[in-house]
Amino acid sequence: MEKTVQETDIFAEAIARAEDRLTQKEKRISAYFLARPEAILIETNSDIARKLDISPMTLTRFYRKLGFDDSADARSKTIRNTYGPDNYRVDKRFETSFTKRHSEDSQAGLQLSHASIEAAFSLRDSDLWGEVVERVTRSDAVHVTGFQTMYYLADGFSRRLSYLRDRVHLVDGIDGVYAGLLPASGEQVTLIMMDVFRYGAHGPILANLARERGMDVIIFADEFCDWANEITPYVLRYPAETHFFLAMPQGISTGLNLLLQDVSGKLGARAKQRLRKLSEAQDHFGLFLD
Repeated sequence: MEKTVQETDIFAEAIARAEDRLTQKEKRISAYFLARPEAILIETNSDIARKLDISPMTLTRFYRKLGFDDSADARSKTIRNTYGPDNYRVDKRFETSFTKRHSEDSQAGLQLSHASIEAAFSLRDSDLWGEVVERVTRSDAVHVTGFQTMYYLADGFSRRLSYLRDRVHLVDGIDGVYAGLLPASGEQVTLIMMDVFRYGAHGPILANLARERGMDVIIFADEFCDWANEITPYVLRYPAETHFFLAMPQGISTGLNLLLQDVSGKLGARAKQRLRKLSEAQDHFGLFLD
């Protein structure tokens, strides 16, 4: 019988052996790694410490308690057995998502949710965030797109943003050539994209096309995204919640909510006036029961 991913992961086995000796903070770390084993390969100590609200020294002590010298030692000893990107195939996620006890699953899920939402609020304090808000507020037009299962987020975000400002367009690519992305000469246009691993093949192609046409490109993605920074400086990364089967990304969702909030504040009276007119239209067409 083929082994599950967890059974072949020596890092997960080391955590299991040390579980009874872990402190409360170390249990938070273990839950994160068990849900996201790729983190040992792709994230720095400072990145993980920031997400989990712990010190880098606490993380180093955790590695040593598991029997490793440090993060580099843990990484080198788990690289051959780690989950890896191939296990982001939907069949692998189904295979590995229902093997934990309910209590373990709930606790790990809660900690991952906290980490994702906290990361979104932390990103809101960055200079990058301020630049993103400025572009979404001041552009002549904003186009929004998402690929595969992320399309629903693009749709919902674009509908809400259109309550605050005009010329917001959802890009679906149904024509195969994204003909809507043809800004007029001298026009300032922003494209907002959102996607997670395994990324849509059109993502980098579309982002490059938009940049060639003089558009600003903002990308909401998970931390595995390794192609976006070569195209645009406006890349917002959020923790990937690999613990959940067919997860709806909480970090990105929170980030989009915060963007709506900050854009509305930046627009001020313009947004207020537009919302009043939309409310009048809702009453005119009798869209709601109350």
